[in-house]
Parts: sequence; structure tokens; C-alpha cells
Amino acid sequence: MKPAGILGGENFVAKVASLLLLGLTACTTPSPHGRVTPLTTSAEDLSLCAHQVPAATCTRCHPEKIPEFKAAGDWCAEHEVPESQCLICHPDLNFEPLPALPPDADVGRLSEAGEDVEALETFVVPGKVTIFDFYADWCGPCRKIDAHVFGLLKERKDLALRKLNVVSWETPLAKHHLAGVESLPYVVIYGRNGQRVKAISGLDLSALDAAIAEGSQQ
Repeated sequence: MKPAGILGGENFVAKVASLLLLGLTACTTPSPHGRVTPLTTSAEDLSLCAHQVPAATCTRCHPEKIPEFKAAGDWCAEHEVPESQCLICHPDLNFEPLPALPPDADVGRLSEAGEDVEALETFVVPGKVTIFDFYADWCGPCRKIDAHVFGLLKERKDLALRKLNVVSWETPLAKHHLAGVESLPYVVIYGRNGQRVKAISGLDLSALDAAIAEGSQQ
């Protein structure tokens, strides 16, 4: 298959438009490609090159970087670019690094590779709004949840984030907790009193903020 270029004129625009119509605020099926890692945004200078990705880490400008991306699993074999630079698979990618978390941020990982966890109520943090974030490394919109919640964690001490890596729809974690869920990210919010507030499927930051606000009042 001929590699698809990022800047492909009318054909590329048509592909992007088609993908946008499908709804890029959610990932409905696991990608056959790689992981979206921070390697692309690791440089201090994130100025974009002609390929519309950070020039310092662009593998088409710097092919010597390809082995590093492949070793990290950050590779879209279909389009022969890093997954974190593939604007065909992820036309909504942005290259802003995630906000730095303070050392005392209440963040934990309950499932690293799709292994099952017991009832979420078991992990609710008393006195805090607990955000359970079901995500996958191949899910571009899931990074937007991180960026948003990390920003909140810098300002608030009454939030706890618990991340669960789904990996695929076939893992024990997904089969237990995502039955009937149609898309990632999938976020479940519990209030300060330990009661479930809301579950949100797909990227909806306004709904997330509203659920956090509701949970803060409990």
C-alpha cells in the first residue's frame, strides 16, 4: 500500500471531513495501529514542520527517530508514521504536552493492561470527587480527558483520578465494566459522599465538568 501523506491536498481534506462526520470525540473500535505516546511532544520546541507535526520529532524530517517510536509501540503501520503523528487516523490531534501534575496529585492506576478490577465503589476516595477514567493507548480523545483533568488536579485537592487501561473490548476489564458502552473515553464520576453521579461515554468535557460540580456538592 502506498503510504498516505499528511499533506495530501483535496484527497486528504476529503478523508479528514469523512472522519469528522463519523464523530472524532469518541473511539468506538480498537485501532489496529499503535499507541499514542508523549514522544512526539517531548521536544522543548513544538513548532510544526511542513507535515503539520512538531518539527523536532517528525519522523519524516528525522527518519533516524523511527526506531525509537517503533520501540515504544508508537507506530501506525498503515500510514508509516508514528501513531502520535498520524493526522489521518487522528485528525484532531494536538501537540500540546499534558499539564505537569503536582507531586501530591491524587492519581492512581487500577488496571495497567486490561486486567479486571472489582466494583468501582471499592476504590472511591472518601471526601473527594473520584473520577474513574477508562481509556486506551490507541484512543486519541482519551488524551483530551487527561489534559483536562490534569489541569483540574493542579488547582484542586478535592479530586482523585483513577485510570483504567481497557486495551481492547475483549479484555476482562472491558467485559466486566464496559458492557453496553459504545465508545471511549468512558468516565465514571463519584461524589464526595461516595455516591455515583454520572457515567459519560465519549468526549464531553462540559458533561464531565457538570458531573464534577455535582459531586462536589454531595
